Order: sequence, then C-alpha cells, then structure tokens
Amino acid sequence: MTEYDQGPDGGSRPLPTAHDALAPYLAAPETGAYAKLSISLPEPLITAVREVADSTGVSVSGVIAASLRRLLDEVEQARLDRALEEDREENLAWAKATAPGDALLLADIEW
Repeated sequence: MTEYDQGPDGGSRPLPTAHDALAPYLAAPETGAYAKLSISLPEPLITAVREVADSTGVSVSGVIAASLRRLLDEVEQARLDRALEEDREENLAWAKATAPGDALLLADIEW
C-alpha cells in the first residue's frame, strides 16, 4: 500500500483501488492531437502509477491521463453541486415566502 492508498487520517480506507477508481476513465477514447510533456513526480506517486499501469495494461501516460480526466470530472461535479446548493437555499426561501398564498390557492381547488 502506498501513501496514496491511505485515508486522510493515515489509516487504510475501504475505498476502491486506484484501478477501480480509474476504470471508467481508462477506457475513454482519446481524440485529437497528442503532445509530449515532461513532468517530475514524487517517487511514491510514480510507483503507484506504474503499478496501476502494470495491472491494467494501460501505459503510464494513459494512467496519468485517466487520473487527470477523473480529477477534472470531480472538480466539475463539485462546481455543479455548489451551484445546486446555492439554488437550493434560494428555492427554499422562495417556497417559504409564497407558502401562505399557495395554501390559499390550493384551498379553493376542488379535488
């Protein structure tokens, strides 16, 4: 187990393996042009990436690309969740403000 497989408290976490977490992203088809990029990473991270690459049969570049795709999806989801939460508060305030009038309208409807 690498430091990247540990929970925030340092203990092991019953979360999916890196392979499980990246599976949908590893299968994503790549389109468009490719560019070569040289990056420096900490050794433990390189070890973890190579282990996932070995276990999946995907290249190291493919594992890094899948990881980045997953990260970008998580960031986008967090942005959407935040926007929905902001709308939630506004919608609740509106519902509370209009509830008395809505109750009067509903009282006049024959069911």
